[in-house]
Amino acid sequence: MINSRALILTVFIFITYIVLGASLFFIQISDHNKYKSQADKQQNKIYTIKAERGTIKDRNGEILAYTRQDNSLFADCRMLNTKRNKRKKIKLSKKLSEIFGKPASYYKNKISKGKGNICLERKISQEKVYLLKNFVVDGFYKVQDFTRLYPYKSLAGHVLGAVNKQSVGIGGIEKEYNKYLTGKNGYILIENDVIGRKVTVDYDHSENPVPGNDVILTLNKVYQKILTEELSKGIKKYKGKSGIGIIINPNTGELLALTSIPEYDPGKYNKYGSSVRRNRFVTDTYEPGSTMKSIVMAILLEKHLVRPTEIINTENGKFRLKGAWIRDTHKFKKLTVSEILEHSSNVGIVKLSERINSRDFYKGLRDFGFGNITEVDLPGETAGLLKKPYSYSAISKAFISHGYEVSVTPMQMVTAYSALVNGGYLLKPFVVKKIIDRQGNVIKKGGKEVIRRVIGDKTSGEIKKMLLGVVENGTGVKAQLPDVYVGGKTGTSQKLINGKYSNKYYNSSFIGFLPVKNPKLLCFVLVDSPEIGRYGGQVAAPIFRETMRKILEYDDNLINEKNKIIRNQNSIAEEILSNKKHEKIGALTTSDLGKYKEGSKTKTMSNRFTMPSLKNKSLREAISILTNLGIEFEIKGEGKVRNQSIKPGTRITNGMICKIICNSKNSVKSFPGN
Repeated sequence: MINSRALILTVFIFITYIVLGASLFFIQISDHNKYKSQADKQQNKIYTIKAERGTIKDRNGEILAYTRQDNSLFADCRMLNTKRNKRKKIKLSKKLSEIFGKPASYYKNKISKGKGNICLERKISQEKVYLLKNFVVDGFYKVQDFTRLYPYKSLAGHVLGAVNKQSVGIGGIEKEYNKYLTGKNGYILIENDVIGRKVTVDYDHSENPVPGNDVILTLNKVYQKILTEELSKGIKKYKGKSGIGIIINPNTGELLALTSIPEYDPGKYNKYGSSVRRNRFVTDTYEPGSTMKSIVMAILLEKHLVRPTEIINTENGKFRLKGAWIRDTHKFKKLTVSEILEHSSNVGIVKLSERINSRDFYKGLRDFGFGNITEVDLPGETAGLLKKPYSYSAISKAFISHGYEVSVTPMQMVTAYSALVNGGYLLKPFVVKKIIDRQGNVIKKGGKEVIRRVIGDKTSGEIKKMLLGVVENGTGVKAQLPDVYVGGKTGTSQKLINGKYSNKYYNSSFIGFLPVKNPKLLCFVLVDSPEIGRYGGQVAAPIFRETMRKILEYDDNLINEKNKIIRNQNSIAEEILSNKKHEKIGALTTSDLGKYKEGSKTKTMSNRFTMPSLKNKSLREAISILTNLGIEFEIKGEGKVRNQSIKPGTRITNGMICKIICNSKNSVKSFPGN
């Protein structure tokens, strides 16, 4: 009996050894690679070290976007939820409670209910990481988790764009230059023991991360701030729906400021809809209205189809063409070619545009960049719409000439006007000045790039002269600055709502430049649907004026010489641009100055339309208005106009005399009806 039991036990042990031997054979020889791989995974772990994203700076080195080296805290629940590590879980929960102010039970419950690796706190600052510097608990670890920051919040947000949770650019410069801003991740090899504790770091098989490159923009942070503030104020004042502003160096194509209202904060991009986040200065189109007249005038001048002093019959502001009525806001019987632009006569520009054949008309506009993208280095640019001659109706050319039946982007209009005033060169606009690595080496460089020449120096000079007249004598007087001459053009266009032009909603715009002789800045302002003012000269021109005034106060070196302009001395375009004296421009000359003294009486030109209000206007403005209306006038006092003898709205007839009383000590008399 005993022998049989011993035999059975011996056989069992023998079989067990055979099984163990076979298992060891399969583990160590047959499946060696498999189990070695599993052991390596358990004992040796490769951790990714994220690369820091490059910074974005303005032209003066001001940081507009950067990455903060935050950390996120994680726990391995498989390790901490064992009975052996219960005390460690409590210890960890109490420590985190002390630092972050949450109950210890919050962290304890989170770990107890968790599976695998869970995040306890996300993106904590370096200061709080320091408080955990010497705190060690098995299964608790920190992971580098960068945060993209925009120190000036919404300032230039549309230009900068944003990044998603994976630090990938999703708009603006962040998207357009993502490959340059994104660095190369590194990694570190760590050897752990059987329960996951770090034993050693294998630096020989680790690699340091390479940070992304820095992007230097052409933007000037101060210009950007001023433009944004003034545009925001203007939208609020005139009760506009939204607005766009652009400042460019017309000689180089450098974009110095770009703003779109309403703004958005890239650091909180997910709280805004796509309609707010998009770069409307390159994605949205509009019908430009009267700002298109300057482009058409340049084509006419370049082809020698008009002379600035040529007189055109403007039909008292109403003209029928091919069954369609063309109307002017202000009624003039006759205007010179220059005055057509000054007073923004639709009738005048429509008549002049008929001198250009359809092929040359289309080619001229195309050469100025309309119907094509500008290739600015921002994502999402659209080309707008420019009809081809074969699709013209009988009145298409007439309507395109004053800014209808054509859609353009603000960026296209800015580059076209830059060509008007820089000698005729259409330039590629750009917003990135250069890209450098962390050692200061230039990786990519932006610069002036000429696309084509569209007009000559002579035409450019004539256009500047005319656009100065717009501001000094015409629809753009509210853009005037006290110590530098400005040129520009107003634009007002009805918005197309549900297929019909609205009588309520308008796009009001102004494009201006300074100084007139050698333009250094060109500024575009567009206000969408203002409830107060409506016209570009009333809404957008004052925003331009205040923007430029503050920029000139900030940047003393922008204009070499500033002299107080006494406008009642009628410093005219011809005198400014060519230094000629006493040459007649429009109705007044510099030799007329002696006539405008208290008690003087002066005859002017013929009847033109109804009497406007002169109250609170400068004496110079009042004289200019009355001169253009053809009204004789008498002046009492000095300074701003206080009263007028002809009531506003009165139909003007030949032989009228308007008595003006200005703010002086002797001017106490008032006229009936005022």
